[in-house]
Amino acid sequence: MSSSANPRENPTTTALELNSHANTGFIIGPTRAGEEGNNIEPAHSAAADEPEQAVPREYLEGWRLYILAFATSLISITNALGGFEQRDWVVTAYLITYTGFMIIYAKSSDILGRKLMVLIALGFFTIFSIVCGSISNMIQLIVFRSLQGIGASGIYAMVTISQTEMVPPERWGNFAFAFAIVFVLSSVLGPILGGVINDHSSWRWVFLLNAPAGVIATGLIAFFMPVHFPIVNASAAATSLRAKLTRSSLSRLDVVGAVLLLFASVLLVFALEEAGSKQSWDSPAILSSLVVGVCLFMAFVVWEKLVGRNGSAREPIFSLRLMKDRLFSGLVLVAFFTGFPFMTVLINLPQRFQAVDGASPFQAGIHLLPLLLASPVVTAICGQLAGKFKVPPFYLLLFGTTMQILGIGLASSVSFKSGNAMYGYEVIMGFGFGMGLVTLLVFTPMVVTRSDMAVAMGAVTQVRVLGGTLGLAISSTVLNNHLSSNLPLLLPPEDIKQISDSVQFINTLPETTRDAVRRVFADGYNAQLRVMTYFSAAVWICALLLWENRPRSAATI
Repeated sequence: MSSSANPRENPTTTALELNSHANTGFIIGPTRAGEEGNNIEPAHSAAADEPEQAVPREYLEGWRLYILAFATSLISITNALGGFEQRDWVVTAYLITYTGFMIIYAKSSDILGRKLMVLIALGFFTIFSIVCGSISNMIQLIVFRSLQGIGASGIYAMVTISQTEMVPPERWGNFAFAFAIVFVLSSVLGPILGGVINDHSSWRWVFLLNAPAGVIATGLIAFFMPVHFPIVNASAAATSLRAKLTRSSLSRLDVVGAVLLLFASVLLVFALEEAGSKQSWDSPAILSSLVVGVCLFMAFVVWEKLVGRNGSAREPIFSLRLMKDRLFSGLVLVAFFTGFPFMTVLINLPQRFQAVDGASPFQAGIHLLPLLLASPVVTAICGQLAGKFKVPPFYLLLFGTTMQILGIGLASSVSFKSGNAMYGYEVIMGFGFGMGLVTLLVFTPMVVTRSDMAVAMGAVTQVRVLGGTLGLAISSTVLNNHLSSNLPLLLPPEDIKQISDSVQFINTLPETTRDAVRRVFADGYNAQLRVMTYFSAAVWICALLLWENRPRSAATI
């Protein structure tokens, strides 16, 4: 019941995983997680201004609850189905499709309409949520999670795009506040719901609870969202589904570009998931996946250039001329590096609470509340500052990134049995993440034209999720290397295997050994956060690309 879309940020989630390794038997590490107008002519944009279009309706949003619930329940799912070593693929399968389809949804919605693409996304997500809640083994869960990810990708992409088309720029702040309130409720209820389901019922309800929400959302969209959204006064002929699915309309779709982008994303995410855990970075499978993935991405770039030049009816999935704009390129870099610490913190903190503090999944969700509450609250405040008070988003981004660096840096110093210090650092991190994410939402439509807005928002969202995936791969490698060097000094192989089957096994160890194991985990998670501090600093540096003598704001649109 929460967007996977990262929901407005929806990350999908994970738990501690133990992976086989050539020399050490098993290595414990994190799995992946599964994660946010109108316009003026940008200073360097190649597109022309288009007339302002009023947008009369809004529609339902609110899937973040699902991801956070799943985050606190993954260990229970793998314990119930077996296949603990495969649990990373429960999230990776989701991330592959979730990451690969965002720009595809965005561009397709320009051609086929926002409403149709939202309904397709809701259908995929709802149907395969039900299927995921009905499966009997881990392989089936992995397969259907990938199909569920197709829907989640569309939900997040379309909500992110459409929320800035519902109202004029001066009201973006009010809408940011409204979406933040939804996020607050989802953030509070998500981990609690996941923990309650895990402790008192079957994990299957984490998926099955999406069914009624999905049906209701689909009905509301079908009946109340205009077919022609966000265009007003379109003729009945132009807005009918049949008109949108004509051969001429379908010929505008860049199928080759979509396939190249999708397969490049699949191979890159696969390589990042496997490297450093089940396979070494120099293994043939990882190297070949990286090389082919990069080659496919380069082929995608070349193809998009050709499509943009040949004057055919086909429209490129992503117009490369956007990257010639310094401001948009800066936003893409900011979004990419923001994904590193955001996903790592959101996914790994609950894991830390379970492994280091001995918390149950329910308690881990509760321990995450300071961050989850602080982020949407400051998002609402920043939305008001950017919208109502016309504060340039550039300044909000710099301040938020500074808070992010401070919070993550302090959290990386938390020692074993440190008491409540982490909660205060969570608040600081939440402030930083909240300010950064809302700034991306508000800033992107300010630097592109209306005709490019959907693709631009989809691109910013997709690179942030890709950055989060890469950040989780790096953090997984950091933790795995630390644990593989230290756990064998404390535990025999059979005990390490027991921890691989259930992290709760740590609670059964003798007190002295238990504390030593938890200290090793704490040091490993701290090492992750130190690395993420450097990536947060990269966000601050990239944000300088957004500097203008008179930074743009809602007042300039």
